[in-house]
Amino acid sequence: MRRESDEGFTLLDTVMSTVVMTIVMAVFTSSVLMMYRTANNIDAKSLAQTQIAQALQRIDRQVRYAKGISKEYGGGTYVDFLTVRKGQQQCVQLRVAGNVLSQRTWTYAKTPIDLTDWTPLASNVTSTGTQPFTYLAPTQTEGFQQLKVSLFLGSGSGREANTVTFTALNSGRASANDYCSAARTL
Repeated sequence: MRRESDEGFTLLDTVMSTVVMTIVMAVFTSSVLMMYRTANNIDAKSLAQTQIAQALQRIDRQVRYAKGISKEYGGGTYVDFLTVRKGQQQCVQLRVAGNVLSQRTWTYAKTPIDLTDWTPLASNVTSTGTQPFTYLAPTQTEGFQQLKVSLFLGSGSGREANTVTFTALNSGRASANDYCSAARTL
């Protein structure tokens, strides 16, 4: 008859099992952290994409009824246009600075000028490699002024381009009207 051993575990057995469990926990923890980082990156991209889509919709509503668009200036980082809001002519100035697309407005031909503060429309946008705003003059086939907006979402190699061309349906064949040049130096 054989007796069961009362010897237990040796110190070496305990150390080896601790090392194995540490390795398993390290792999598990790094996997969980990687999943959280991936989820956070996807959330950030989704939020930024939603933000830029809403900003472009807002710009579309404003430019669509614009009376005139200026040529881009400041290296293409600024543009302004004249629109009508609630029966009143209003200038809108757009800029991309510090990875933020923002706008400000003022009443057309009002003295003194009543500039609003810059209002952010979208963040985490860049225009590296291309200017964000390009004025497109009327052509024979397209008799309206147009504004091309080219923005990149995020930074690094995974940037997503957003290029949209807006048409000012209330503009004429005249090119690059400078209706709203009053606030360019302010």
